[in-house]
Amino acid sequence: MPGKRHYRLVAAALFIIISAAITVANGFITSCARQDMSRSNLMMSSSSKMIEGYEYIHPDIAQMLTDGNNFDPTTEQSSFPFRVDPDTITLQLKQQGALSMSMGDTSIMPIDQLHHFANHCDDIVFGGKTNTLNVQKKLLGLICLSQLSSTSTSSDSSSRESTSAIVVASMVSVNLLESSIRSALLKIRPQNSNHQTKGAPLLSNMIAEMSKLDSDPSLEYNKLFPLSLLSPILKTLLLPTNAGGINLRNLLSHGFLSTLDRRWLSLTLVLIQTLDSCCVSVDDTRMMTKQRDISSLTKYDPMKSEVDYGKALLSSSSRMHGLESASCRGDFVLPSHQNLFRFTLHELGTTCLSSPINSQTIPPLSTIFITSMSSLLEHSLRLVWCGVNDRMEESIARPASYYVTLDGHGQKDKHEVMISPYLCDDCTRNKLVISVGAQTCALLTDLFASPSSSEGPNIRAAVCHGYFDDAILEELASLADWASHREQSVPLQDRNDLKDAACALVSVFDLISSHLSQGQPRMTEYKPLFSYTSMATRDLNGILGNLASLSLLMKNNDEVSGCIDKMEQQHKSTFADISSMKVDLGEVHSLAYDFFPILNANNTTSKWGTEDFYADHNMNIIMADCNAALTLLADLSNASKHYLEIFEAGVGGLTSEPTSTKDRRAKKSLVRLCGVSSLVLDFYCMAVYIALFAIDHHNNSSRLQLDCNLDRAD
Repeated sequence: MPGKRHYRLVAAALFIIISAAITVANGFITSCARQDMSRSNLMMSSSSKMIEGYEYIHPDIAQMLTDGNNFDPTTEQSSFPFRVDPDTITLQLKQQGALSMSMGDTSIMPIDQLHHFANHCDDIVFGGKTNTLNVQKKLLGLICLSQLSSTSTSSDSSSRESTSAIVVASMVSVNLLESSIRSALLKIRPQNSNHQTKGAPLLSNMIAEMSKLDSDPSLEYNKLFPLSLLSPILKTLLLPTNAGGINLRNLLSHGFLSTLDRRWLSLTLVLIQTLDSCCVSVDDTRMMTKQRDISSLTKYDPMKSEVDYGKALLSSSSRMHGLESASCRGDFVLPSHQNLFRFTLHELGTTCLSSPINSQTIPPLSTIFITSMSSLLEHSLRLVWCGVNDRMEESIARPASYYVTLDGHGQKDKHEVMISPYLCDDCTRNKLVISVGAQTCALLTDLFASPSSSEGPNIRAAVCHGYFDDAILEELASLADWASHREQSVPLQDRNDLKDAACALVSVFDLISSHLSQGQPRMTEYKPLFSYTSMATRDLNGILGNLASLSLLMKNNDEVSGCIDKMEQQHKSTFADISSMKVDLGEVHSLAYDFFPILNANNTTSKWGTEDFYADHNMNIIMADCNAALTLLADLSNASKHYLEIFEAGVGGLTSEPTSTKDRRAKKSLVRLCGVSSLVLDFYCMAVYIALFAIDHHNNSSRLQLDCNLDRAD
């Protein structure tokens, strides 16, 4: 009847408003307007010289990384205010008045001085002048990592072989440098808790904050070295070229570099040691980014199958060499990065499945392997993306330009995301989807750009921004002990979750290579697991199954029916009020199937393909604005499962005769539980209906914009 329908809709609307208000802090805010961004059109001219090993770095940036022999050391005595203490590899002021000494532009260190300083650091760190007893284990581990030699590289490329180890060590070190900056600021200014709770504050903001620190030498954190003086060095080393820097962290983590002078690693180690040493007396509490839990990565069969496939590859030397051959021969990993790929695959990859207690072999380095493999995957995939989308100018790191990245949907208005279904204009289809397959793109999205931080690993960003620092520190300490033939001071934990993530990366590498080679692409049954739509579908499937089982038990069990009748007679008004808002379970099923056809068991579709990928994306756009509805569905899934388990476990006790006071009380509670089961079913049905009603509301409001984009795409 109309009045009843109106009452139900009003109740639904009120519930949605309340739910939205409660969850506004966790809402997903989408951007409708694209901000203008000034991009440099600087391209390689015919006079620009490509530098070997820096093929995917603009020559201007490559020159900043490779020059450094023209600095006059005689000027250093008067213009450079600090030195590296060889006993502790920390920075020290040369004299008390050094704070007033000029370094040119005080906001940023001139690149020629940075080169000289990096050379000085390298002479101290690798020149046999360091007292290792005063150096942190993580730094000793990084030094050992940089000196690992590859058994899989031909002897005529030994220089590139050693460079690969330096590149990987540098990747890890710049990530740990960011963590040291964040930790130092937390210890000095603990009130700025956003550095910890939000996980990954912008590096530029942290460096700017460091430049504003009080330089008073009496302050505890300035007694060793004034931390504000680190800001000019950090700006030149880590920030982009439009800010006067070389952007080393992003060049490494996004895969542009396959070779690197060792001095940059040495400089990074000195900065880490200085930051950590300055703040150790301020607060000894270990303040780190909240660590990511990815233990549920293999909770779902499609991902478990990929992990198992990757594990089989890592377990077989012949299959590993087959993957290497397919990736390099099929033009997925180009010659510039092939030595780095071989080192990562054979020297680091083989450790992932090794035992942490075997002192004869390199200890497990799963997180370090993930760091390097993610970088390699991003670079290789970027080149494919640029080729198929006719955007080869974006295959190199250019001054003052954003990169095409594997993840980073939060900044999609500023740069292309290579696994997004559409290009930045939101209407041109990304041709990479066809090139590597929709299922591969779904797997890549789940691994690198999932909106579900509770289950999706977002693996590259996680290792770069400190979410796995605990594991990396353990691995580096274990590596340092192994290299020095010492017993491990802290036993290395056997991290199966990180092994699983490493295996998944190997599997996706193989999957992409099989698509790009001329052979037959590897078959996979993968479908999205951590997208908004897949999570909602999974929750709905669980809810509908639980409610169907509950309804069946209520109908087929005479004792339960009797309890319901008795309860209804005792509380007629309550039952009548709730019945006025009752939503039939069949109606809920019908509405759910309309939104999510995959729920229908009779809907046996063929292999998940390209159009499914785009349909899932379009639905995700709608679901991204339905945070309250998604939260409600997740809660209902857990609640209905829990209630059904209790109900099924207790219903058999209705026929038993209690023999004690305790038994009589337990049966009385059971009778009440069964008596209200019809109300519970009605409540759950209404709650699911409300969630679906909210999704329908957002669907209708989003349809016009979505249709407009699709029309433009056509």
